[in-house]
Amino acid sequence: MENYVIIADFPDPREAYYLRFKLGMEGIDAFIVESEKKSNETALLQVQVSARDVKKAVDLLCKMRTEDDFKNIDDKIKNIRRILVPIDFSEYSNSAALFAFSIAKSINAEIKLLHIFKDPFMGGTYLGNRTSYENFTQNVMNEMFQMAQKNMLLFVDKLKVKLKEYNLEDVSYHYVLQKGKPEYQIIRVTESYKPYMIVLGTKGVGQMPGDLIGSVTLKVIENTTIPVLAIPEQWEFKGFEKLNVLYATDFQDSDFTALNKLLDILKPFNVKLECVHIETDEKNPWKEMQLFKLESYLNQNYEEDIKCHIIKNDDLFAGIQEYVDKMNIDIISFTSPKRSIVYKLLYPNNLKKMIYQSKIPLLIFHSNIKST
Repeated sequence: MENYVIIADFPDPREAYYLRFKLGMEGIDAFIVESEKKSNETALLQVQVSARDVKKAVDLLCKMRTEDDFKNIDDKIKNIRRILVPIDFSEYSNSAALFAFSIAKSINAEIKLLHIFKDPFMGGTYLGNRTSYENFTQNVMNEMFQMAQKNMLLFVDKLKVKLKEYNLEDVSYHYVLQKGKPEYQIIRVTESYKPYMIVLGTKGVGQMPGDLIGSVTLKVIENTTIPVLAIPEQWEFKGFEKLNVLYATDFQDSDFTALNKLLDILKPFNVKLECVHIETDEKNPWKEMQLFKLESYLNQNYEEDIKCHIIKNDDLFAGIQEYVDKMNIDIISFTSPKRSIVYKLLYPNNLKKMIYQSKIPLLIFHSNIKST
């Protein structure tokens, strides 16, 4: 296994991400790690590179500092699209990562692979000798970090083989290790990293309820405004020649924004898009008119093969599932505005059902519509 060396640490995560981006442009793989922090101190992000790349990486860093390349960093990174991929080293994470890399290649984005390992002392108390306890916990955390780093590097080594197989090895990426609760840390990283989308599996390597990535996925969806692509455990990435995509619409204004992003994300693939509305009323002329307007708009503004349909079914969830099976749908997508039919279909209990039972990926967008 390769040795990694710290070449810089930053209190500002934007500087760490920007250095990683610049290193990637030079073909240097970097590893970003959050350092341990003491009370009342800010944790630093450490940028690590392989020992064989240290000289080249340090030369680039010195050049960036000499030329004040970190100045006005917001302007420099705002146009860099980013995809966050939380992983737990399972096969589901591998499929999620491959799908994320295929999207990143098409939209010229970079990937952050994020692994969060547990802090066994979180919430615990100890009434003995403080110094001894702190030394003990530090030693345990160091061992856990080293194990997480070892597993990350093994995961990346296996991933590189698949990336080469699918011609995705030129996508810029880096990997980060952090400790804590996955759902909280994913949201925290999202707020600082500002990704274009989040891609993650819906079940992890553990089989106990507390180990399921599915529960983490649900919490992430409910607590972020970033699009989330959820990859189910049964699904396997095999590359794509054509994608049949179902977008569930409730004729909200947010649909247009979501459809723009959806078609942008999937633009490298040969996409056949089905916009579907589930209707429980036997006749609803207003919905028919809305469907006609939506289909006319989409066909005027997009080159993709797009069809719009109204499905009559008293059971909203069953209506979606029947259409998925009938049309061989590869991805289900929807926006989550409150107080809509889609909201009733998917929130709160049906969203959990979709996360745990769907056999195909779910691409979930968020609107600005608030519940009242």
